[in-house]
Amino acid sequence: MKFNSKASRINPGSFGIIMIWDKSRSKQKKHIFDTHSMYSFNLKPQFINSLSIIFLTMHILFSCKPNDSPQNDLPEGVRLLDDRLVLSVVVEEPDIVTPIGIAIDAKDRVYVLESHTHLPPKDYQGPEGDLIKVFEDTNGDGHLDKIAVFAEGIKEGMNLAFSPEGHLYLVTSREVWVFYDRDGDGVCEEKKKLMGLKKPESVYAHAAMLSITFSEDGYMYLGRGNTGSEYWNFEGSDGSQISGYGDGGNVIRAKWDGSEVEIFSTGYWNPFDLKFDNEGRLLVADNDPDSRGPNRLVHAVYKSDFGYQSLFGGSGIHPYLAWNGELPGTLPIAVPLGEAPSGLVNTSLTNLPQDYDNQMLCTIWEESTIVRMDMQQKGLSVTGKTEVIVEGGEDFRPVAFAVNSKGEIYFTDWVVRYYPNHGRGKIWKLTSKDNEKVFPRKSKSVQPKLAKWEKTLESLDSAPLADLKSSLKSDDPFLRHAGILALSNQKEEIKALAKDQDALIRMGALLAAKRSGDKELEALAKGFLNDPDSQIRKMALIWIGSSQMVTLKDEIGNALRVGPPSNDLFETYLETVKLLQPDFVHAFQNRLQSRSQALKRVLPENFVSDIVQNDQNSIEMRVNALRFLDNPQDHKKLLISFLAEGVPDALRLETIRTLQNVHDKEVAAKLLELTLKASNSATVRSDALAGLSRQPLDGWNQIIPLLESGEENIRIEAARFLRAKISQPDVREAFEKQLKNPSSLGGFQQQLQLGLDQELTNRPEVGNEKSWYALLDGTGDSERGRRVFFSNTSLCSTCHVMDGRGGDLGPDLSNVGKSKDRNNLIASILYPSAEMSPEWQGWYIKLKDGTLEQGRQIDVGNNNVKLYTQAKGFISIQKEDIVDYGMVKESLMPNGLEERLTDQDLRDLLAYLEGFD
Repeated sequence: MKFNSKASRINPGSFGIIMIWDKSRSKQKKHIFDTHSMYSFNLKPQFINSLSIIFLTMHILFSCKPNDSPQNDLPEGVRLLDDRLVLSVVVEEPDIVTPIGIAIDAKDRVYVLESHTHLPPKDYQGPEGDLIKVFEDTNGDGHLDKIAVFAEGIKEGMNLAFSPEGHLYLVTSREVWVFYDRDGDGVCEEKKKLMGLKKPESVYAHAAMLSITFSEDGYMYLGRGNTGSEYWNFEGSDGSQISGYGDGGNVIRAKWDGSEVEIFSTGYWNPFDLKFDNEGRLLVADNDPDSRGPNRLVHAVYKSDFGYQSLFGGSGIHPYLAWNGELPGTLPIAVPLGEAPSGLVNTSLTNLPQDYDNQMLCTIWEESTIVRMDMQQKGLSVTGKTEVIVEGGEDFRPVAFAVNSKGEIYFTDWVVRYYPNHGRGKIWKLTSKDNEKVFPRKSKSVQPKLAKWEKTLESLDSAPLADLKSSLKSDDPFLRHAGILALSNQKEEIKALAKDQDALIRMGALLAAKRSGDKELEALAKGFLNDPDSQIRKMALIWIGSSQMVTLKDEIGNALRVGPPSNDLFETYLETVKLLQPDFVHAFQNRLQSRSQALKRVLPENFVSDIVQNDQNSIEMRVNALRFLDNPQDHKKLLISFLAEGVPDALRLETIRTLQNVHDKEVAAKLLELTLKASNSATVRSDALAGLSRQPLDGWNQIIPLLESGEENIRIEAARFLRAKISQPDVREAFEKQLKNPSSLGGFQQQLQLGLDQELTNRPEVGNEKSWYALLDGTGDSERGRRVFFSNTSLCSTCHVMDGRGGDLGPDLSNVGKSKDRNNLIASILYPSAEMSPEWQGWYIKLKDGTLEQGRQIDVGNNNVKLYTQAKGFISIQKEDIVDYGMVKESLMPNGLEERLTDQDLRDLLAYLEGFD
């Protein structure tokens, strides 16, 4: 038996409490003490006397503690950016540790889910199960002066919410429970499991059941994570079931009693919270897959799809995926959010100032902030932008919100950026100053039953065909979705519209046919493969691959022959070929792997090389195929033939890039020949020169004269190549000579300086962000930036992928320009450890012989530890050989990249990452 003493933030006034963890007692109310009467139940008198002194001392200390200016008493690093508000800590450790979900009942009692089972360390001293604690203001002075335990013994609790009937619901990683407090004393007498995951048998807590909210029309809505691509099966209280394999996360809908379970919306990564706004719109805060960000707030409507499927991996870089409505049939982001959004609250339920009306607040866990979202109507949906109103330091990790009857906001704080249970925690209160004019608060009961989109869908269900056609052509993706949904039940109309002259209407017919699931309508897919619109051809491929229409596997190549295929269309074609292979179809349909991501999706042998070799194929098709050529070393003779004079530059350039990592003297000689031949284009020569940096080159000294080339790009690449040879006297002499040349300016001059180990002048300190933003604000060249990215100087491609090439120790950066602006990209270069997604957390293993291994994706087993490393992939080490292992505090990306690159290198690299031409 052990107890926690009072935390200094709780001011009991005339009431004090000691918490006693006693597993033999089922009701925690027996463990509450009144400091005036010192009356208790089931405790020996001598134990009470021994505690009286503690209570009396604490009571005197708390009564003397001033509470008039909580805003002046904020922890270090926490700032409130709106001076009309008041922010204060109301509870902290040891009275609350690692808090997650929070809810407030009709009596303004604050219920907090305290985690002890998330990832407890091996020596963790806390309870064996999670707790739901209740904090109460007993004397109306605004302070939470009473604490009790409402329920205990919970495993992997995630979130809390009160139903409109006043019952507390709990979401754990696997289940949904309802708790009953029939006598209203703040202690649960009965609990009932309503729903739960039957499969998978185990799953990471942050990828399973996550969030819950209620609507007034008898439904609850649950956020389910992507279960790490595992097959999942969810059962309601009436035996109704839903399931999936390889899909994304979902929003699940069920009745308040857990019956009539259905998938309401899909295509999420991990929907951590969901709340209704004033107009009855269901808004969902969703975490992002690796590089496809940003994180997002989306407006979930019935049968909506937000584009993510776990089958295709975690990066989000796959032609079958979308993140911001890029694919027809998927819906866009309402508001882009920062890393790891965790909690939402409708500000119309609060007492915040008038300009907060009809907005949302969101906790951004990774960035230690709370943002307000200014929501504006956009067609049938909503859009908005964020503004930080609370910002903290490393020890501020806000999670979930709740609002009391006065409109005061309470939120939980995990405190430190450390996932395992760690014994820290806070509860905060955010409210307006007493003299601040606030708006009339909304009541939860006034929530509309039908939002604008639902009303539109209702009208379209019985609308004439002309109205349906009009909706399919709309600029509003939510209106198009409503039209597609209404059309999906009308088979003959779909057949007719598939032949319409308008590509938008044909696309609508395709999507409606796909959504209908009608096997008879699959016959339309063959015709769509020959559609003049390339986007329709792409969606036809996705329909065929997703539905595994193996009878059309010999027809799908038609999608590439109607016109020159884009990179995107060609990649979609290859992925569709993989999905139609008999081995994959069999493995997927029979779930031969528990994780769908683990299923092998492979092309037939020599499939890509046959496309490359066939000179009857278009140059565009062959160039695209080169990007996917496995084992280019095996095709060296063919590839070298593509470097011959007269071959189109597009094919030559892609061949150079394909050969870059083929370490071979014959390849090196050919690349040098291309570099030195003046009749070749500057782009071909520059790329060939860049490729030489990784080759076993004997005649490298022939590159020295290129420092005097009339082509700037060639001079720069020559200097970058020769920097590794600066110890050679003739190279150093050439560098010094060119540095004295008045025409050696800009990026070329800085290349020479770095080669001679000279410090670049006029560069700001790393901490001076604004000066760096100004320095790098100039124009960059994307092609040159590509060479920087893949160079031995930057080493970016060692860990990161761009455009299908590179390493996988870090996230794929192919779409990073869509999720980060230029300043954020600059900050990522200057401060690689400032923002690390948990997916890419670094780990170390220290061996008894002194060896230190570093990597990511650690897996600690009973006898061994597995670690994914850059050089060796997954390694497995026996525990008996290990001295220590743990998290690396800094990013695996090393500091100082800016020191190895010129100003122009950085501008060019930024242009490449941003996707600018």
